[in-house]
Amino acid sequence: MTARLRVAIAGGSIGGLTAGVLLHELGLDVHVYERSSAALQARGAGIVVLPMTERYFTERGGDDDRVSLELSWWKYVDARGTELSADLDRFRFSSWNTVYRALLEAFPPDRYHLDHEMTTFEQSGSTVTIGFAGGTAVEADLLVCADGVSSTARRILLPATDPAYVGYVAWRGTAAEVGLSPDALEDLADSMLYQVLSPGHILVYAIPGEEGATEPGRRLQNFVWYRNYPTGGPFEDLMTDRYGERRDSSVPPGLVQIEHVAEMRSAAAGLAPSIREVVLASMQPFVQVIFDLSSPQLVFGRVCIMGDAAFSARPHVAAGTAKAAADAWALRDALQDQGDGLDAALENWQRSQLALGRSVVERSRNMGQRSQFQNTMFAGDPDWKFGLFEAGN
Repeated sequence: MTARLRVAIAGGSIGGLTAGVLLHELGLDVHVYERSSAALQARGAGIVVLPMTERYFTERGGDDDRVSLELSWWKYVDARGTELSADLDRFRFSSWNTVYRALLEAFPPDRYHLDHEMTTFEQSGSTVTIGFAGGTAVEADLLVCADGVSSTARRILLPATDPAYVGYVAWRGTAAEVGLSPDALEDLADSMLYQVLSPGHILVYAIPGEEGATEPGRRLQNFVWYRNYPTGGPFEDLMTDRYGERRDSSVPPGLVQIEHVAEMRSAAAGLAPSIREVVLASMQPFVQVIFDLSSPQLVFGRVCIMGDAAFSARPHVAAGTAKAAADAWALRDALQDQGDGLDAALENWQRSQLALGRSVVERSRNMGQRSQFQNTMFAGDPDWKFGLFEAGN
């Protein structure tokens, strides 16, 4: 192993930070470059936490140092709130911000550089020169691009590979438990609630509240509601924010046009009472576009792409953050064992992560088609489970 291999990571979200933490602990000379000018906040609201997502915390600190909470039951309800099925699945849940903050605390602050938007890179021999907006540049032996679904690196390296809108979006939001009714709190105390619609579906689950609080009553309830918007006028109008700016991948909290929020709230009349209560109590719902993205290649000399920059799966397998973390762990393992050199290590990493990415995208695509267009999803569906490698894992 080259003890002081210089690694530059473009993108300081969960995937990039996981890679940064692991490679730094491996003894490499790692710097993370994030384009935002301030620490990231509240992206994606709630997330399902699969074992790979919090592997770093469970291996370093044990169960007491996890960044998530556990809900015992996966329940389906109908429009009246009647329970249709209940599985004892014990999935774990968190917020994007909780996981991000915990990773940020584990990485040296002098190596996490805000306000560094990568705009260019150039390879010369075994060196990569990375250019940033504003004219500054750094050199590295390896550039890891974890710069998200709108990846600059992917646009440069794979200009024909773009995210494809799949015909529906996720409306998302959170509501504080402190404001919910006793009936809703009872329904959601130790359960994730699903409701199958025609078309689509919605789910609600608890996530940590302020400062990571996980005690019932101090948590947030997070909803994700998948709704179809045909390509063209309806979708374009939804993605145009209150100030007339066309958004690409999401319309952030507080920026969704008032009339779209009102229409969504009106449609909530068809939801189960406890689910409807969470939706209506969410003060600033936002919109996340659902994409399919599969990259045919991950390694380009001394540059590689990972996480959502390489594969963006529909959220139904709840494996987005887990997939990014898996890429980071596999890269750590590859760089730790460079018996045949760096190029061979990166090729081995590419082979395994291409296979995993394709599998995740295909499984999530099939689930999305069933729920949103074929209407074959049903309460208690044994094939509808979260998982990175397979259902439940």
